[in-house]
Amino acid sequence: MFKCPNCGASVSIKEKSKLHPSKHMPCKQCAQVLKPFTIYYYSLFFIAPFTVSISMNYAGFSTLGAMVLSFTLFYVLLVCQPIKKVTQ
Repeated sequence: MFKCPNCGASVSIKEKSKLHPSKHMPCKQCAQVLKPFTIYYYSLFFIAPFTVSISMNYAGFSTLGAMVLSFTLFYVLLVCQPIKKVTQ
């Protein structure tokens, strides 16, 4: 999850949080180009509003609490998404 799928070199959380489907990241050790799985990236935009809605309507959170929970969940899922090698 935090390693290059090609050589096993560690990828920092800071580097991984900057990943975007249109921008690729080279591995520092083997120079393999890495990118996130596109479906995981865009599914996060559905998870955040769903989390806010559920936590406010059913769990009784305040607006601020729901936003903090949603942002935290969104960031954790963004950082923990799998990365793959780019085939050229």
